[in-house]
Amino acid sequence: MRNIWITVSYEGTNYGGFQRQDNRMTVQEMLENCLLTLTKQKTTIYFVARTDAGVHAYGQECTFYTESSIPGDRFMHAMNVLLPPDIRVRQSRDMDEDFSVRRGNFGKTYGYLLTENRQASPFLKRYIWRTGKKLDLQKMEAVARVLEGTHDFTSFRGNNSVPSDPVRKINEIRIVQEGELYRIYVTGEGFLYHMVRNIAGALVDAGIGALTPKQVKDILAAKDRRKLGITAPAEGLCLLKVYFEPITKKLIDNTLKESLFPWTF
Repeated sequence: MRNIWITVSYEGTNYGGFQRQDNRMTVQEMLENCLLTLTKQKTTIYFVARTDAGVHAYGQECTFYTESSIPGDRFMHAMNVLLPPDIRVRQSRDMDEDFSVRRGNFGKTYGYLLTENRQASPFLKRYIWRTGKKLDLQKMEAVARVLEGTHDFTSFRGNNSVPSDPVRKINEIRIVQEGELYRIYVTGEGFLYHMVRNIAGALVDAGIGALTPKQVKDILAAKDRRKLGITAPAEGLCLLKVYFEPITKKLIDNTLKESLFPWTF
């Protein structure tokens, strides 16, 4: 049995998230249906990140097992012929049978895009949170520094999440301001359900002066989601990169130099 590794990008607006569901079309189901048509075999896609409905990805990493004779590097082209234009396989290759994207990765970088302006460009409406709030970058960065490092992020976990260890390490939170536009980059070894969106919501609350670094420390210590404010909407969030080597500042810098419009520039 061959093990094929694929890197997938998708525009998540039309999907109920990545992971297969009973009541909504998802990216995983689209990929598995594509492979069924291509190989005439039922295939399970294994993946790194269970992105939510409306969330996007440039670098979702997946594997699947197959007995097909299609060369590993040709799956990209064969699948893209069958997939809709809002899902693209960016790379495909053969791997050792025991290779796992879930066990083999060291972490991820997510990007979140937001603006102070409620009248932001209609061309960005699927990718941006129009907050309508004047933000203070220094206050946002002060809260970001508190969230970096290893913490129990129970207070930042979404409701109805799958039980898992709430202790997570955030390597870096970087905020880049360009006029009214803010790009937030969160890099960590692992994330809880809605965690990045809750971080983005907290940073906006900090930016309007509604949340201080001390309050964030108290919220982390409380281990209670009800102590935190709003969850940022899904459309601003994108999985930019999954790392398969130890995360360094240089690796993050290189990710943010890639052409990942509109989350990088």
